[in-house]
Amino acid sequence: MSALAEPTLTELERECGIPLASYRAAHVRRCIERALVRTGSGCIADLTDRIREDPRVRSAFRGSVLVPVTGMFRDREEFDLLERTVLPRLLARPGQIRIWSAGCAHGDELHSVAALLDRAHALGRAQLLGTDVRTEALEAAAEQAGELSVDLRTVVRYAQHDLVLDPPPATRFHLILCRNVAIYLGRDAQRELRRKLVSGLRPGGYLMLGRSETLIRPGQYGLERISRHTFRKGRG
Repeated sequence: MSALAEPTLTELERECGIPLASYRAAHVRRCIERALVRTGSGCIADLTDRIREDPRVRSAFRGSVLVPVTGMFRDREEFDLLERTVLPRLLARPGQIRIWSAGCAHGDELHSVAALLDRAHALGRAQLLGTDVRTEALEAAAEQAGELSVDLRTVVRYAQHDLVLDPPPATRFHLILCRNVAIYLGRDAQRELRRKLVSGLRPGGYLMLGRSETLIRPGQYGLERISRHTFRKGRG
């Protein structure tokens, strides 16, 4: 199937609201093939019509491409590193610490960081931002945050943000989590995403990637390796 070569892909991009050309071609192709079967569509043009007409089909296709998978304390070793090393170093500095979960899905990883801060009696010193391109994911994350803790609602904020198309937030962060997002992007989009994330870090700040992600040459981004998936920005 040469789905990505069809001129109708541009229309599909417009209707689903995702820059599909920035994602790995094989990933997009699989998502399209599954959606064609799931919806009984005969071609991409038919699928595009279904996405335009049925919000449920649109939401399902967007979820397939964006893969909103998360979980509390997912990849425990990395969260142990946060608790033992990264957060104590950040909390040793005066003032507030700012944390961004980029592509937060339903917010579990950001809530996990909040739980670690709460355990360290430092939640009141933190400002936490969760962003995602899917508004339905943000709504679910906000509802879950309300269930976790009264205090959490005062330090966690959610906002819609497209990691591919939008610039990083104006705020510079002490810690950014962007986990298992880049693996679905093409190489050029991956490099641009990494540049955005590093530009969003304060000097001495930390970037944590997902279990399936690492940087072969972190120095080219001005980063030093802390673990296989966690990196620290130089102080310049």
